[in-house]
Amino acid sequence: MSHRFFAAMTAPTAVLFILVPAPGPGAGPTSLASFAGVAEAAGGGAQAFYPRDTPKFPQASTWVAQKAKLPPYKAPRTPDGVPDLQGVWGGPIGGGNDDIEEHEYVDVTTPPQESYVSDPPDGKIPYTPWALAKRNEIRAGLARGWPGETGGRLHSDPGAYCLNGLPRASFGGQEIVQQPGYVIMLTANTYRIIPTDGRPPIGQSAKFFFGNSRGHWDGETLVVEVTSLNGRTWFDSAGNYFSENTRLVERLRLVDANTIDYEVTIEDPTIYTRPWKMTYPKRRAGTPGAGGGGGINAVGAAGTAARNDPYAKEFWETTCYEGNLENAVTLRELGFKWFEGVTPPK
Repeated sequence: MSHRFFAAMTAPTAVLFILVPAPGPGAGPTSLASFAGVAEAAGGGAQAFYPRDTPKFPQASTWVAQKAKLPPYKAPRTPDGVPDLQGVWGGPIGGGNDDIEEHEYVDVTTPPQESYVSDPPDGKIPYTPWALAKRNEIRAGLARGWPGETGGRLHSDPGAYCLNGLPRASFGGQEIVQQPGYVIMLTANTYRIIPTDGRPPIGQSAKFFFGNSRGHWDGETLVVEVTSLNGRTWFDSAGNYFSENTRLVERLRLVDANTIDYEVTIEDPTIYTRPWKMTYPKRRAGTPGAGGGGGINAVGAAGTAARNDPYAKEFWETTCYEGNLENAVTLRELGFKWFEGVTPPK
């Protein structure tokens, strides 16, 4: 259960959406028409609620099969000659990143969904035995209805405190702006400035929620290496985590005029047995299947707006921080502890 649901339950002005997938022309494994209504109205602070019979939302395995059939695509260029990725882009469709591994229906905020994980092929995060036991310990204390819970309260999702970080911030909607030597990524309440001018990363002794990003262009692909993460946020709200030793390599490539193929490789031998990957499409706001994820307003996310609708391609700020103190106090009173990261055995 994300912080969005917690806010929706505590705020008297929250809006309730019951989303029923609507059939459309071309519906099928390569079509997003049947999921046209999945995006939340992020600009209005609303949380999408899903009925129990919601179909399983496609993620990595479906996208890997789809993009394998796409023809080669050469992106338009910016004035300085690099691929032009600029625009407003939605996140993955579905219930968001409540659990990045495949799962069935859990509750009204967590519909069934394929795994975000594309490698290993089984869609499972390749934790070491110690790290998997730690993940299960965290999940057992979520007190929100996941299988394996004990009823105790250990940690709440760091997102419930509006703590943003990578790689989770990349899962949502974002606007990309490019300047010579830089790529700027704006989310609903954060931003990243990624140098692409060849400068080295900062020293690894400094740790941050967003780490330290350094980018370069590899043909049609923007490659971003992220180091210096502090390991104090999760991949999702179900306790899947990383550490301060984790290294990310993001790859963003236009596969058609309105779709970015987003892939991230996660490396950390202290908690994973091997590097692993997640992948999904980020679709241009105002086009079918754009998805939500904060900042993408309901019109742009649904992709059903007329092309001349002035709001379809706008990116809106959300208000996670304002009024969130009460949420943090309540979580502490309920017995949840602040997640300080993990210390893998040596």
